[in-house]
Amino acid sequence: MVDPTSLAAISGTLDLVNKSVDLVRNLRKKGDEELTAAEMRNTLIDLLDDLVEVKSEFVTLKAVLLGKEEEIQNLKAQLEGKTKLTFDGKIYWLEGDKTPYCSKCYEKDSLAFHLSFAKAYPAWGDREHWYCLNCNATFYDS
Repeated sequence: MVDPTSLAAISGTLDLVNKSVDLVRNLRKKGDEELTAAEMRNTLIDLLDDLVEVKSEFVTLKAVLLGKEEEIQNLKAQLEGKTKLTFDGKIYWLEGDKTPYCSKCYEKDSLAFHLSFAKAYPAWGDREHWYCLNCNATFYDS
């Protein structure tokens, strides 16, 4: 989805550029002889004001674009991470990682939380299992 603020800023900047170009064209048309020194000075001041505003708008747009680029890179990294996880029927694994990820967190909220391993202790259950510290889900091997 396109950011309406960015579109408005671009539109406003283009309007300022067009206004500045029109001022320069008018100066060119009238020539030095038809304009008084005061008119010339006022037109140049208007032109300078517009150009300063254009520069400011472009700085703002650059910041917006950098923010969007960072967002794109983060989304690409998330997408790349999602495609590398494999499901074994109970939990998710990442190649090269010895600790699995919680399938409940991943499938419900797209969050990749490592599971913790619990050995078979009476207080934690009679069987070894993986559990999620985020959602408290428990996964047994068999």
